[in-house]
Amino acid sequence: MKDGPNRTDHTVTTAMNMDSENTRTPVNEEKILRKCVCGWEKATTFRGLRIHQGKAKCGQKGQQQPCTALAGETRRTKSQGKNHRAEGPNVAEGIRVTEEGPLVEAEPPREHEGPVPTTSDRTEPNTETKEPARRSKLKWPKSNEAEEWRNLDLDLIKTLEGSLRGGAETKLNLIGDIIYQACKDRFGEIVPKQMTASREKGRREREILQLVQRRRQLRKNWRKATHAEREGLKVLWEEVRKRLAGLRRAERIRKRSQRKQKERASFFKDPFKYARQLLEEKKSGKLEITREKLEQHVKEQYSDPQRSVPLGTPGYVPQPAKPTAEFNIMPPKLSEVRQVVEKARSSSAPGPNGVPYKLYKNCPKVLELLWYLMRTAWKKQIIPSEWQRAVAVFIPKEMNSKDISQFRSIALLNVEGKIFFSVLARRMTNYLLENGYVDTNCQKAGVPGFPGCVEHSTMIWDQIQKAKREKTDLHVIWLDLANAYGSVPHQLVNYATEFFHMPICVKNLVAQYFSNLQMCFSLQDFTTGWQRLEVGIAMGCTISPILFVAAFEIILIGARQMVGGIKLPTGKRLPPLRSYMDDVTSLLQTAACTSRLLKRMDELMSWARMKIKPSKSWSLSLRRGVRNDNTIFVVGGEKIPLLSEQPIKSLGRQYTAELSDKQMGKTVMKQLSDGLARIDQSQLAGKFKVWCYQFTLYRRIMWPLKMSEIPSSTVSKMDGKANSFIRKWLGLPRCLSETGLFGKNMLQLPLQSIQLGYMQEKTRLVLELRESTDESVRNTNAKVPTGRKWNAQTEVDQAVSRLQHQEITGRVQAGRAGLGWGAMPRFWSKANRKQRKEMVVAEVTRMEEDCYKIKAVSQGQQGSWTTWEGIMNRNISWSDVWKIPQARLSFLIRSTYDTLPCPRNLHQWFGSEESCALCNAPNASLQHILSGCKIALSQGRYRWRHDQVLRKLAEVLEECRQDSKQPPSAEDPTTFVSEGGVRRSTRSRETARLFSSNQEWNMRVDLDRQLRFPTEITTTSLRPDIVVWSTKARSVHLIELTVPLEEGIEAAFERKKAKYSELAVECREAGWKTTSYPVEVGCRGFLGLSTIRLLREAGVTGGKLRRATKDLAEEAEK
Repeated sequence: MKDGPNRTDHTVTTAMNMDSENTRTPVNEEKILRKCVCGWEKATTFRGLRIHQGKAKCGQKGQQQPCTALAGETRRTKSQGKNHRAEGPNVAEGIRVTEEGPLVEAEPPREHEGPVPTTSDRTEPNTETKEPARRSKLKWPKSNEAEEWRNLDLDLIKTLEGSLRGGAETKLNLIGDIIYQACKDRFGEIVPKQMTASREKGRREREILQLVQRRRQLRKNWRKATHAEREGLKVLWEEVRKRLAGLRRAERIRKRSQRKQKERASFFKDPFKYARQLLEEKKSGKLEITREKLEQHVKEQYSDPQRSVPLGTPGYVPQPAKPTAEFNIMPPKLSEVRQVVEKARSSSAPGPNGVPYKLYKNCPKVLELLWYLMRTAWKKQIIPSEWQRAVAVFIPKEMNSKDISQFRSIALLNVEGKIFFSVLARRMTNYLLENGYVDTNCQKAGVPGFPGCVEHSTMIWDQIQKAKREKTDLHVIWLDLANAYGSVPHQLVNYATEFFHMPICVKNLVAQYFSNLQMCFSLQDFTTGWQRLEVGIAMGCTISPILFVAAFEIILIGARQMVGGIKLPTGKRLPPLRSYMDDVTSLLQTAACTSRLLKRMDELMSWARMKIKPSKSWSLSLRRGVRNDNTIFVVGGEKIPLLSEQPIKSLGRQYTAELSDKQMGKTVMKQLSDGLARIDQSQLAGKFKVWCYQFTLYRRIMWPLKMSEIPSSTVSKMDGKANSFIRKWLGLPRCLSETGLFGKNMLQLPLQSIQLGYMQEKTRLVLELRESTDESVRNTNAKVPTGRKWNAQTEVDQAVSRLQHQEITGRVQAGRAGLGWGAMPRFWSKANRKQRKEMVVAEVTRMEEDCYKIKAVSQGQQGSWTTWEGIMNRNISWSDVWKIPQARLSFLIRSTYDTLPCPRNLHQWFGSEESCALCNAPNASLQHILSGCKIALSQGRYRWRHDQVLRKLAEVLEECRQDSKQPPSAEDPTTFVSEGGVRRSTRSRETARLFSSNQEWNMRVDLDRQLRFPTEITTTSLRPDIVVWSTKARSVHLIELTVPLEEGIEAAFERKKAKYSELAVECREAGWKTTSYPVEVGCRGFLGLSTIRLLREAGVTGGKLRRATKDLAEEAEK
């Protein structure tokens, strides 16, 4: 029988036809994501795949699979229907080849044609063949490496354009894998630290063990020795003891040094993380559970046999009217996507594909490509399967956690899906608020623009205190839901979207998303399989909060129909329920109404297939203003515990059986003391301890000080406690006044007192309650007690009155400033709510700073800086604190406020008789040592300091002189403003008056060798520090530098001006235009205004001026 022709139209690539295909591969074949049968995947050419198979021997016969098995294997599913989708059988490579190019959408599958799909189109979930796992982190570039990110952005765009094929769903499923693989090859993975074996003992440690053994042997010999032998053993014992003590002391020093190096390295790596861990309770542990038990637990928790059963009717729950503001159903805008990415945290953990927000923050072109695909997904109502996958991790709640109840889980979803659903969540939030579907008087969580915790907790506490004062009845119930997020049925979410009249396309997107949402749980030893979330919403999903608010609002609407709230004197009623997400609190005046409300809440929760947890709920009953523990409330057949049994903390406020905040002052004081002790025990330098206090502990105690009724006298004690540690850490004497630490003085430190922070927070609280957008909060007129020494409400009234008076008086100039100088003030009548709040807080702060100044004026020694004139203030930022050495920072502060240990201060403090170490002047003052010692003057100490400052000043002026040689830049072209636009205010650059262009300026400085005044100008014996002249312009500038005490800067200016006035007259008589510049830099590092004037006339402005003044100040104080 004659053989037929050989077939060449292979539908599946096998080992037999790979060689023939390889010969047909073009040289410039583009790279796409390819997968091998061994699990290897990479964006490469077909030749790259063949090279891998040759090296790894994946193409051997023993490792090949039958053609039939390969033909039926796909990346998506194992079902027969999925193998014959419109994408074709080449899904194993994760692509769909089209002729339209990489960014042109292929023809959509059959299931997306025609009208918008419903939830029934995707009832059967896809079963991924990809193993669930959490990818390792990559070594991403730093955010400030702009060039590296720019190159990565361009390379990723090329890779994605060459690799992405198929429809929008396929592309969105592959984009994360391609990006991760390309970045992995480029930057590499972060290798987890291996548990190192215990190190060998060092020489000193081994010798210590030998000496200990020898000492034991000597002790045994001592017991058996005679009286004569014991004398020799005693000598040996003493030698061993001394040697052992020395070695142990050295070992302790070594360990302390290692601990210091380790702590400081950890601090500089991430200061905020180090400071947070320093104050927080330690949380650690490893979940000890087998894979089978964990998967069984997850299956029981997230399975819902009734997920397909409708909820039914909830009873009387009135549905809101049709929306007046329509839902924005247009595809996402690029500006919306960018706004979401900009506000996301760069340190947020990535999802299963390993791509973080950081990449999209720094790669705008890749983000734009993602936005393009999102638009298509929105139009076609597609939810890619990669957006429905999450890796959950367990976070311990306490120390040495082992049981699963001691951990909480959080889901890590892919960033691409989180961006998409963040846009949808924002639009959904706007839709619910604009139509009034969420009662913000009751529910304040997940709603922007409402200080929910502050308003709810303040109103609850105010009603309790009001019932105590007025001897009325009040019943308060704090309800807690059992597994609130994890027990929300998806039927309730679908019911909420229908209840609030959301568009069909939004309902379909939400339904598709939850129809196949799957999670795997990752532990250190293993990762569970995919578990479908048939009930609950994932913690970490960006759309989950607003969906929970919408679903829970149905329950709150139904419960509010049963009873009315407390009636105010104005006739209006307060809401009976106050909710912040799932934290619900009811406030009613009668027990019957409270019981009826609880019964209705229980019915609605049962209808929603959720449950109230009575053991975690609490009740409080007041009868005629007195706590009554005889009133018992029941929910779900279980008793609600009483507040008298155990204190509770709700919405950031603690409630105790005494219904008073008397103990809160002691609690906050203990928190402050413990935090200060922990910071003090760390191995950081003193200034870094102050940083840890200011940025962590200070902010932690501000919240309880704001929310609790703590009097200002107690806050003053806290301030004194913290100030003592600040002085200790900065190396300052105990006598240094708090004015020097916190006041806006000549030397201003970046510190803030607890007393001032307390006043600011109480001021904000008063304004938040007065100008709340919630009418019920405004009508209540809640009180904010702060004690008798300082009243927040009175201070706010006075601040408002002063601001209104300032608007009447208008713009007023201060000092020698001319009319119109300075920024335009903000007027009270034209400010919005946020601006008025800032203005009042700033006015209260200014009033407190005035108190500091009044105290400083009354201090003869530490307040001497108030008499300084002609000096520019010096502000020390945190950046400066980090850079300035600890000793120099301490010297600067103590010298400014005259608290250095000079002989006069030592005599005043301790009564000792001291004298100047150089000239033996008795009781020498700080002024004598810094600028008045004759021996120091004769030894050239003051001259050396003067020359150091002069050298730095000459360097700055020389740079300006060199710049004057360059031709002036051309004028900027005329800038046009489009219609409706605003002209950008530009400040014209000041021209240099000292060095005019193209005048051939010369400069001489009195350094290193004696300066000779230019004879071409005139002949004189005077030697100014700097002479600048131009023969072409017939102009000369005489600059004389003085480094006096700050108290004598004005006198030095007049003295030097008079000294060189005759020389200036001689130069003018010789035909030269002459200008004299006496400049001063204080010996403590404060610059005179004459120095700033000289630098500005030399053309030094902006950042250069700040750097120059900083350098001059540092040279003077060194």
